[in-house]
Amino acid sequence: MPFPHSFKTLLPLLLLTLTSCIPAQSAYAVESARLDFSGVILDQGYNPLLEHFTAWLAKHADYPLTTSYTENYQAITDDLQQHPASLAWTCGAPFVEDHAADGQILVAVPLFHGKPTYHSITITRTGRTEKSLLDFKGQVLAYSDPRSNSGFVVPAFALHEHGIDIHKYFRLLLNTGRHEASIVAVLAGLADVANVDEYILVQYLVSHPQARGELIQLKQYGPFPFTPIVAGRATPPETIKRLQQALLDMAHDTEGRKILDKLGLDGFVIKPASFYQPIANMLQAIKQ
Repeated sequence: MPFPHSFKTLLPLLLLTLTSCIPAQSAYAVESARLDFSGVILDQGYNPLLEHFTAWLAKHADYPLTTSYTENYQAITDDLQQHPASLAWTCGAPFVEDHAADGQILVAVPLFHGKPTYHSITITRTGRTEKSLLDFKGQVLAYSDPRSNSGFVVPAFALHEHGIDIHKYFRLLLNTGRHEASIVAVLAGLADVANVDEYILVQYLVSHPQARGELIQLKQYGPFPFTPIVAGRATPPETIKRLQQALLDMAHDTEGRKILDKLGLDGFVIKPASFYQPIANMLQAIKQ
């Protein structure tokens, strides 16, 4: 039976009205979200293990995800602002700032050696006589990212406690872009000292055992809250719950356990955003 002419005229208006009633949040939910990585895992760029992790999480949380590799932590901030239903595996310091500024959501915290924490480690080359970060005045410090907790915030805070401005203390601050690149810079003599993520250092030495005898670990700072998995502000609460449950169950899933073993992690735990307050305190002290 054909529609009356008047109904045909009203149909586009009716569809437009119905569409406008759909919450804006749903627009984010229907597109495939991204899972961004930068700097917190060894071997950035295309990485089959991270692709596998993303696919596993998407399946078990019933949330479409595509793997994305970003250049730095600021790129993650920008991406989650532009795609606020996406996820990222980021660093504690950017999370603290982005949670306050943009409502970024803490999803889960990895377990490393059974704990949701890690250290920042000061490294130099074998044969050096320096004993601490304070002994490298006028030399070259390598760091992974200006927003990295272990790579930059921790050494900046350590020097700040002695009344020293990190930007004025060294001859050169060498931004390497990755913790493993900071390690290589020290080994190659391009940098005299670096502070690196304990987890990345452990994984690097597993892959490059010859480097064990070429590096000196001068000091461990911490422990600090481990690098978190976070979500953009528009990620629905029910999606957050599914993601958290999947990550909590990962260690008990056969495939998930294999992924964790390859990552060198033990699982995930759920923590409140306040868990990262120690990092927030350091950031505040440095800015003052």
